[in-house]
Amino acid sequence: MKKLLMDCGSIAAIIYVGTVILGGLLQPNYSHISMAISELVAAGAPNRSLLSSSFLLYNLLVSLFGIGLCIKANSQPRGRISGIIGSLILILVGVAGTLMELVFPQEPGGTATTFAGTMHFVMAGVAALGTMVAILMLAFWFKNVPALKGYALYSMISVALIFISGGLGAAAMANHHPLFGLIERITIFTFTLWIFVIARRIAQDEKYSQPIRFEIAAFTSKGK
Repeated sequence: MKKLLMDCGSIAAIIYVGTVILGGLLQPNYSHISMAISELVAAGAPNRSLLSSSFLLYNLLVSLFGIGLCIKANSQPRGRISGIIGSLILILVGVAGTLMELVFPQEPGGTATTFAGTMHFVMAGVAALGTMVAILMLAFWFKNVPALKGYALYSMISVALIFISGGLGAAAMANHHPLFGLIERITIFTFTLWIFVIARRIAQDEKYSQPIRFEIAAFTSKGK
C-alpha cells in the first residue's frame, strides 16, 4: 500500500511536466519563457478542460503521496512528528491546487480583477509557502532515518532554490518581466523533481522491505 502511494508521487511529477509541455504544443502562441503555467488553464483558454483535468489528477496524486509519506513517517521511531507535519502540509498543497483548478481559475492575461482571480493568487501563495514548509519539515524527518539521511541535504537545497526563484518570480510577475515563465518553471519543476526523487527512493525501500518481512514472518511461524 505504501509503495503504491509513493508511486503516486512519481506519476504526479511526470503528469505535471507532461501537461505543461502538451499545453505549449497545443497552443502555438504560448511561450514557456514569458507566460505563466496557469495561463494554460485560465478562464477561456482553448484547451482548459483537457489540461485542467490533467492538473487535477496531479494534485490528487500529490495528496495521495502526502498520505503515503504520513503513514511512512508515523511508522518510524525517530523524527516522525516533523515527518507527519510535513506530510499533512503536502496534502493541503494538493488540496489548494485542486481549488485553484476547480473554483479559482486564473483570469486571461494573468489579471486579478474578480474575486476568483484574486483568490487564485492567494491560493498560489499559500501553496508556494506550504511547499517550502512541507519540504523543510520532511528534511528534518529524513535526518533521523538512516536510509534517507542523504536526502535531507537535497531537500534543504530544494527549499533554498524554491525560495530564491519564487522571490524572483514574484518580482518578475509584478514587473511583467519577459522571463517570468522561465523563472516560474524553475520554482515549480524544482518541487516536482523533489517529489519524483523522494517518491522513487522510498518506493524502492518499500519494494525490497516487504518480501524480507514476509520471509522473516514465515520463518518465525515455522519455528513455532
